[in-house]
Amino acid sequence: MKFNTLKPALTAPLAKSVALHVAILLLLIFGANISFKRKTVELSISTEQAVESNPAPVEAVAIDRKQLEQRVAEIQKSRDDAKKAEEDRIAALERRAQQAERNRAAEEQRLQRVAEEKRKADEAARKSKAAAAEAQKKQQAEAEKARQAEEARKAREAEQKKAEAAAKAAEEKRRQAEEAAAKAQAERERKAREAREQAERERQMQEQLAREAEARRQARAQQAVTEVQRYTAMIRDTIQRNLLVDENMRGKTARINIRLATSGFVTDVRYVSGDRQVAEAAIRAVNRAGTLPMSADPDVYNQLKDITLTVAPEF
Repeated sequence: MKFNTLKPALTAPLAKSVALHVAILLLLIFGANISFKRKTVELSISTEQAVESNPAPVEAVAIDRKQLEQRVAEIQKSRDDAKKAEEDRIAALERRAQQAERNRAAEEQRLQRVAEEKRKADEAARKSKAAAAEAQKKQQAEAEKARQAEEARKAREAEQKKAEAAAKAAEEKRRQAEEAAAKAQAERERKAREAREQAERERQMQEQLAREAEARRQARAQQAVTEVQRYTAMIRDTIQRNLLVDENMRGKTARINIRLATSGFVTDVRYVSGDRQVAEAAIRAVNRAGTLPMSADPDVYNQLKDITLTVAPEF
């Protein structure tokens, strides 16, 4: 909208505002004159009293005029301010009208651009749709060709896989046969090896048992020898304790044979050789003891059950 079209509408409010301010100004001026005349009459009637109480009536009138002038100046300033505000408001309205016009023109240009862009977009969309339809048709044809080629490829692969599976099965059968033969040979070798190892272990065990038995036998024999020697010494001591000697036996010896039960009981004693007196004294000593020391070990008993001792009297 142009400013010229708004000017008649803006002039009427401005005229009303100016007329209102002029009326207020006239009212103030006339009111001030009436007040001034009334005060002058009052002052002339009571001049003498006023001289003493208010010696300067002319000064009072001057003060009222000053206030009137100040009030007029204020009214004038207010009117000027109102006029300036109205002018500013009109200028602002004009600027807004001009801006609205510029905005309208810009909006028209924008709408034209949008319409043109939409037309171009629609044309591009139509072309794109046609191109897409053509591309889709071409793509479908290519997809059909690809599908047929894929089916042919799959058929070839299936044949190839079948042939590979047959070859693999034959190879697997051959491998399994070879593995079975190898396993059978390995099993035979393992059993033969285990049989040899078992025989060797049994031989070593028999040898170990024999060595242990021999060691036990030797240990037992050694122990038996030791036990025989110990019990022989004990039997000699028993005979010496029960032997009665005299000087005729000094330096003489005799051999006697003693037979014993498992408990050490003397079952028989006899002369073998040597000095008769010493032998008889020894026989009496054995009979006097009755039972001689005897080991509970059968091996020791077997060596002591029929023993021949040399007796030498001790002085």
